[in-house]
Amino acid sequence: MSLLKHSFKVASSMIVAAVVGFFLCLSINTICLPLFTEVTGYDAFVYTDSTCEKEVTKYVYEYVDDDGDGKPDDKDTKKEEYEDKGYYVVTQKNRSQLKGVGKAVFLISTQVVNAIMVIAFASGSVYKQGFKDKNLVKINHIKYDALKGFKIGLIGNAPFILLFIAACVMALGVLPQFPTGWYIALNSHYYSIVLLITNGATTLSELSVWQFVLLGLLQLIVPVISGIGYIMGFKDINLEEKIVYEKR
Repeated sequence: MSLLKHSFKVASSMIVAAVVGFFLCLSINTICLPLFTEVTGYDAFVYTDSTCEKEVTKYVYEYVDDDGDGKPDDKDTKKEEYEDKGYYVVTQKNRSQLKGVGKAVFLISTQVVNAIMVIAFASGSVYKQGFKDKNLVKINHIKYDALKGFKIGLIGNAPFILLFIAACVMALGVLPQFPTGWYIALNSHYYSIVLLITNGATTLSELSVWQFVLLGLLQLIVPVISGIGYIMGFKDINLEEKIVYEKR
């Protein structure tokens, strides 16, 4: 019963980690876009009036920069035509995709932040339990189980293990056209790693056996972290005290 109780805590924490990871990815992407990309144009939405309730049509306008000064050299004549007829045009800027250094910075920074969060969420409660079990073992109330933390993490990671199994079943023929983008979004706490493993595949059916093997191995990260956290708690090893030196 105690095992399931602590596993539930880990499961709840990892679900929160995935949700927070999703918004972290969006936030870091928002920061990286203006730093490493340029505006290429905009999407234009044409409405009957300024209330923007009834959309008439929409189109894409791309900037043309013949002299290379970073500024558009032509005018959006289509927009002028619609405005002359009394329509209301709303624009939304488009940017070039993250590539090269910009993409590398985004992927590395995203996964570093997510990795810190995963380690903290997967080991926090398990570390405390290991510390408590140390005293219980001393008084012979329970027997020492070195794999207890691993078991807690394995059961606690069940939602994402089941998600991986579902992905395998869908790829085998149940729903082969399921978008990998959804799978990546649901595993946002491993966003960069899953993105690299899928390597541009748009559907689950495009993934190879080895890619599924790597995605499966990824689900062992939480159990391993929980296992190490439990042992450290049992042995009363506090990395913060070892790393941070405080003068008396």
